[in-house]
Amino acid sequence: MKKISLLLITILAIFFRFNNLNWDQNFHLHPDERFLTMVTQSMKIPENVEEYFNQKKSMLNPYNIGFNFYVYGIFPLVLTKYLAVSLRMDDYNQINILGRFLSALADFLNVILVYKTTRLLTKSLKKVSYFKLKFIPLLSAFFYAISVYPIQSAHFFTTDTFLNFFMFASFYFILKIIESRFFILNLFLSSFFFALALASKISALYILPLNLIILFLIKTVFDKESFFKRQSFFKVFLINLLKKIFFLFVYLMFCYFFIRIFNPYYFEYSSFFNPNINKSFFESIKTLVLLSNDNVWYPPSVQWIEKPFHGLLMTTFLAGLGPMNFIICFIGLFYFLISFLINLKLKIKNYYLIIFLIVLWVVVYFVYQSFQFVKSIRYTIYLYPFFAIFGGFGISFIFYWLCFINKKNSFFCYFMRYILYFILLIWPLLFSSIYFFPHTRVEASEWIYKNLKNNTIILGEHWDDVLPLPIEKNLGKFFQVEILPVFDPDNNEKWQKMKELLQKADYYVLSSNRGWGSISTVPYRYPLMSMYYKALLNEDCEKQKKLVGVCYKKIKTFQPYYYKFIKYPDDWIEETFTVYDHPTVLIYKKI
Repeated sequence: MKKISLLLITILAIFFRFNNLNWDQNFHLHPDERFLTMVTQSMKIPENVEEYFNQKKSMLNPYNIGFNFYVYGIFPLVLTKYLAVSLRMDDYNQINILGRFLSALADFLNVILVYKTTRLLTKSLKKVSYFKLKFIPLLSAFFYAISVYPIQSAHFFTTDTFLNFFMFASFYFILKIIESRFFILNLFLSSFFFALALASKISALYILPLNLIILFLIKTVFDKESFFKRQSFFKVFLINLLKKIFFLFVYLMFCYFFIRIFNPYYFEYSSFFNPNINKSFFESIKTLVLLSNDNVWYPPSVQWIEKPFHGLLMTTFLAGLGPMNFIICFIGLFYFLISFLINLKLKIKNYYLIIFLIVLWVVVYFVYQSFQFVKSIRYTIYLYPFFAIFGGFGISFIFYWLCFINKKNSFFCYFMRYILYFILLIWPLLFSSIYFFPHTRVEASEWIYKNLKNNTIILGEHWDDVLPLPIEKNLGKFFQVEILPVFDPDNNEKWQKMKELLQKADYYVLSSNRGWGSISTVPYRYPLMSMYYKALLNEDCEKQKKLVGVCYKKIKTFQPYYYKFIKYPDDWIEETFTVYDHPTVLIYKKI
């Protein structure tokens, strides 16, 4: 039964992650993915090993091929490049699809890792009356398989899913050290995967404290006889402490060795004994930090200026997991912790303190990220495997109470279980519907070619993908596209240009909420644009004419299919979740 259940979960995970990887029909509508695809295509395979490790000559180094601002790791791109060359897929469109396939594969492997990790964590847990421990690993794997944000990320060729898999793999092998006889092997594997995570993105450093603390706590064996002999207690304590420090040092040295192999371009020089960080990379990180605050006029940062600290929680609740899945995850976290506190003993090898550390790390990191300026769900993807573990405990707890309340009716008990499965699948299925239908921007482009006259003047917005896209079904039509500088400061020069373009154009296309969804939240910074967006969205002609002299009326809306069943207010969900693969497109006509 367990094998059949695991097989079904595997099929479900594959279905959600590999469904329509070419969701944007080769239009490259994810900006970060578009950038990474350009970097990967521009790379050239080194002729030899020496060239690979030469930071100044290697054509795998982004800073040597014209990309002077680069803040990601290089390993996922290098892996994709080598495979693309081997498979003869080394062109702009095919590299993108191959990258998405590898991204989906990495996240699929995380489903298996969640199952194996949960087995480790429940292995030495004494039975608690409301848990059937043997099913919890399967339930956790199921919970991760249907988690929406990992499903979405698996459709993008970015470094995030690689990072997530490698980080969680490093954690898994640290846990394996606790009861495994192969101490050095698991230490080696954990450091290997942590280095791969770090080579994928510098954010991997967040898992390092958890790994090191667990490594420090394990293998703590005091000689009980010596413990009570005061003369030798400090000697035993000192020996154990030195052992711990030694293994921490070995772990970090392994990590350093592997990171020099998998991303030598983090460093300024080729010498293994010179750990100086690459100056270009360091400057790129500094620039990114400077752009991530409310004092700069950087368009992607506008959405975060007035985002409350609970914004990340709301996005996770409504989108990343979904309301029901989030509630079950929270219940599971609570009982996950309580169950181990009930069984708390002094034996660290039985995971009891480890469990507390896991919960503490997840909660502290989530709260920490909630108070950062950029509160993006993207920076919490590596929490989702842990959410899945909590979710498995939450489902198991609910199953217990469903059967406890209906002891004499086993049919009702099993029926309610399947009802719960169905409820948990609602949001993942609704969300995944976006991959069954044409992308809203593609759909809107087809409509434009079909319904608008040739040489029509269409307005798009700065920092967004303008429409129509150059689709094959253009019917021989061509349009004049102008760009509104919506993110420029609201000065007289900008507003004069806005008026001229709005009076000149025939149609105004909002291809996402990137502009109005961000600018409208900071009216003190964009007083005129905020008023204009309000008048435009409400189709208030009188106010529009006062501001720009003309009026635009909405004539067509393109929305994701699941909006027919559920639609959250646009200011509740960050644009990272909506803009790339399922934006709402609004088409306005001047009257």
